[in-house]
Amino acid sequence: MQTTSYSLSELLRRAKDGGLTIPQFQRPFIWRESQVKLLVDSMSRAYPIGSLLLLAKNPDLSLSTRHIKAEIEERYSPRNDFLVTAATDEEYYILDGQQRTTSIARVFLNADPKKLYYFDLKAILHEHNREETSWIRVRQRGKFTPDRKENNRLLRADLILDQQKADIYVSEYIEDSGDFPEFDTDRNAGREASAKIKGVFETIRNYKVPIVVLDQDSGVESVCRVFETINSTGTRLTTFDLAVARFYPKPDLRRLWTDAQDQYPILKEFDVDGERVLQVLFLVLAVRNNKRTESYAKRSNEPTRSNLLGLKSEEISAEWKRSAETLAETYRWACAQGARPKTLPSHNVLVPLAAIQRLLQSDVRQYRWENPSLIRRWYFSKVMHAGASQASNYRIGQDFQALCGYALDHLQLEPAEVNLNPKIVLDLKPTDVRYKSLQNVFATTIRHDLLSGSNIYPESKLHDHHIFPRNAGNKCGLKKSMLDGICNRVPVLADSNQSLGEGYPSEYFKEMADRARADGTLGELTRRVRDCLIPGNPQDPEWADSFSIDRFEGFCRRRAELIVERVREIVGDSLRSDPLFDDEELAEDSDV
Repeated sequence: MQTTSYSLSELLRRAKDGGLTIPQFQRPFIWRESQVKLLVDSMSRAYPIGSLLLLAKNPDLSLSTRHIKAEIEERYSPRNDFLVTAATDEEYYILDGQQRTTSIARVFLNADPKKLYYFDLKAILHEHNREETSWIRVRQRGKFTPDRKENNRLLRADLILDQQKADIYVSEYIEDSGDFPEFDTDRNAGREASAKIKGVFETIRNYKVPIVVLDQDSGVESVCRVFETINSTGTRLTTFDLAVARFYPKPDLRRLWTDAQDQYPILKEFDVDGERVLQVLFLVLAVRNNKRTESYAKRSNEPTRSNLLGLKSEEISAEWKRSAETLAETYRWACAQGARPKTLPSHNVLVPLAAIQRLLQSDVRQYRWENPSLIRRWYFSKVMHAGASQASNYRIGQDFQALCGYALDHLQLEPAEVNLNPKIVLDLKPTDVRYKSLQNVFATTIRHDLLSGSNIYPESKLHDHHIFPRNAGNKCGLKKSMLDGICNRVPVLADSNQSLGEGYPSEYFKEMADRARADGTLGELTRRVRDCLIPGNPQDPEWADSFSIDRFEGFCRRRAELIVERVREIVGDSLRSDPLFDDEELAEDSDV
C-alpha cells in the first residue's frame, strides 16, 4: 500500500484521459448539488476532503468498469497547459472516492451533463469569509455554455484553471462592471478585491488530494476487506458485486439477476442475493466437469469467492437461467416446510439442495432422490443443528458433498445430530436460527387454527400470536424474555389473531371450552389444542384455570416439552435430548 497525493491538475488529467475508472460494483453517482458545492467550497479553503482509495489495475484481477460519469471525453479541451503533461500508462480502479472524483471532474472540466457551475465573483468578496457556499452558483445547461454571465459577475468554474484568462476576467469585472463605484476613488481597494478573488482561485488550483494506492498484486479478499472497512455507507461489498464487475458486459449479471427476480418473485420476497445463483451454478458445474476419478462423496467443492469469480463467462451464460429457476423452486419447497421470509432459518442449506435438484433435471447420469421424507428430515436436522462454527462456504460444500454421496453414489444420508431439550427451547431468542426453525415446525405441522378450527394450508397467511399477551410483562410482572419466547407463540390466521388480541388465555380458553361443551365439539377442540401444542385437556372442567398468570412459567416449561416431542416426530432419532425437567420443577404445576 502506498500513500501519495495528486494535484488538482493531475487528478483532472487522469479523469479526462480515462486513467481512473469505476468498478461496476460501485453504486451510481448520487451526490446532490449541495454536496458538490460543499466539496468545492472546502477545496477553496484548503480543508481536507478525505483520501481517494485506488487499486492499480492487474490482469489477474480484471474487473469490468465504467468511466467517471462526466461528459469530458470529447467536448472538453484544455485552454492552457494546466492539463497537458506527459502521458502515463498507469490505470487505476477507484475503490473509494467516486462521488468526490466525479464531482470535481464535473465542476472543473465543465462536464456535468445537465448543469453549469459558476463562481459568483461579488459573492466571493462578501460571503466567502462567512463559510458559506452561496458563491457557487448552478445553472441548467443549455445549447450554449458562456464563459461569463450576469454582466461578467459569474465566471464558469472550469475557467479558473487557466490562470491568465481567469485573472483577466476578474480584473475586468472589478474595474468595468460598475458594481463597485467605491473603487473609482480607491484603486488600491480594487486591487485588493481582485487579489482576494484570485487568491481563492489559486488555493483551488494548488489543492492536493490525498491518495492511497493498493498494491497491484492485492487479491480479491484484500480488496473486499479494504472496501468494506472504508466504505462510508457501511455497505458490504458482496461476491455478487465483484462478479458483476468481473464479467460485465458478457454476461451482464445485474440484468440477469433483475430479470430472474421479476420472473421468480419468491427470490425477491426472501431477499435472496444473486450470489446464491452463482453458488448453485458452480456446484452443478463441479459435478458435470468431474471426470469421476473418485467418488463424489469424497470431493468437497466450496463455492468460495475466488471459485465463483473463476467461473467462465460462457458457463454462466449457459447455466444461469436454469440455476435461477431451480433455486426459486427450492425456496418454494422451503415454504412448504413452513418457511416465511422472516422465519427462513438458513439460505445456505437451500443452495446445495437447489444444486442437487438441478442435477436431477439432467439426463446424463442416473440420480437417486426417491425419499422425500428423508430429505425433509435432513433439512430440519441441518437447520436445527446448534453450534456450527465453520464458514458458510465450507458448510455448503460439506452439505453438497453429503447430498452427492446420497444421490450419485447411493450412500446413506446421515441427518445432523440435533441437541434440543426443554431448557434449551425455553432460552431460545427470536434471533436464534433454531427459534426460526421451530416457527417452521409450527407452520408445517399445525394444520388447524387454534381459535376457529379452520384449516391452515402452506400458502395461508399466518400471524405469530402471543398466547399470554405481551402487555402481561408490564401489567403482571411476567418475564419479557419468556413472553417473547417460542413457548408463548402459536401461528394463527389473521382474523383469529385480531379476535384474540391482548386477551389472556385463562379467559379465551374458557370461552372456547364452554362453547365446545355446549356444541358437543369438545373432542374436536381437544384434537385442535393438541395439534397446536397447547398443554392440558379441554375436557377437564378446570383446564382453563391452568393458564392463570401465576402459572405462566409452568405453562412454558410444559409446552417446551411438547415442542421437543414435535421436533422428534420430524427428525426422529437424530434428536438428542437431555432428561426432561426434574419432577420437583413440575410438581407445583402438575395440573398444567
